[in-house]
Amino acid sequence: MSTEKPAKMKLWLRIVLAGSLGLNLAVAGLAVGSMIRFRDEAKPRPSPTFGVMLFRELDRGERRALREQAGGDHGNFHDRRRAEGKAVLTLLRADPFEPEALSRLLDAQATTGHEFRNSVQRAWVSKVETMSAEERASYADELQGRMRRPSGPPPRRRSNP
Repeated sequence: MSTEKPAKMKLWLRIVLAGSLGLNLAVAGLAVGSMIRFRDEAKPRPSPTFGVMLFRELDRGERRALREQAGGDHGNFHDRRRAEGKAVLTLLRADPFEPEALSRLLDAQATTGHEFRNSVQRAWVSKVETMSAEERASYADELQGRMRRPSGPPPRRRSNP
């Protein structure tokens, strides 16, 4: 068994290594802190369209009924949209290509979309017509405030140190 002590690292080299480690940790901390601090601001959220706001104002059951009605023969709105997408892809891949068939399909989709928006508007107007003048004015102020805010969940409040 050898009793030799391992060679000691020179003091200046230890200082340089410690400084390098500290600098690396500081840079990593700044990067992580910036990601946490600015993650919400990095993704600007557009304001919701008025049609989306109207739809969200209806109660859950009414929204579900409107989506089911819009689903037509497909059972629900999302299944209908998937079927329409597949139909468009099929027509695009067809050989020979039939532009008239594609135009008819797109016209039918536009018509059903327009009918859906009209049914949402009628349901929303029915809701609003039950309000008093004061309730409508307050409701209008609330909608105006929402139109100015980005959509999505409200921003988290940050506590001041």
